[in-house]
Amino acid sequence: MKMDAFLLCATDFLFLNSNQIHFMQKQAIILLSFLFLLNFGFTVNAQGNAGTPTPSDCGPINQTKLKELLVQLGYTPKEIVSTPGKEKYEIKLTRGGLDVPMGLEISASTNYIWLTVFLGKALSDSSKYFQLLKQNSKIQPALFYVTDSGNLMMGLPVDNRGINNALLKRYTEFIAGKVADTKDSWQ
Repeated sequence: MKMDAFLLCATDFLFLNSNQIHFMQKQAIILLSFLFLLNFGFTVNAQGNAGTPTPSDCGPINQTKLKELLVQLGYTPKEIVSTPGKEKYEIKLTRGGLDVPMGLEISASTNYIWLTVFLGKALSDSSKYFQLLKQNSKIQPALFYVTDSGNLMMGLPVDNRGINNALLKRYTEFIAGKVADTKDSWQ
């Protein structure tokens, strides 16, 4: 009985009218087009969309690439440390009426890129340090710190993987904005 029902359905397919055949052809074309576009989208994504790092782009950048990205973003990087493998660049931004000279360097481990801003000599009024510590919770992942030589700094360490123009621009704008936002605490 089941075999008879199968043969009946299979033979019904042979007797489709032209409208039904045309409808099935349209559905097949639509399905194939969808599959083609879906495959094309994955292929383009695997080749890398602008601003989206692919697995091959996720390695750390070196000092030369850092400088190249800064130039591409329209900054004029000044080399303030020129020791090979330890290069540090300075760029200038303006935020909230402040000139914000920012240092950028790759850590010795190459795992991080540090964006740092010199805010002046460390504060002589120790009561202001409590205010800076409270501000750290508002500016994180950036942070205030004091160097061994007594300089008050703001720093932002960023993971040195998948760095591109869009990310680097976002990081420089972020820390420059935080410097301006907190000027009452550190000036």
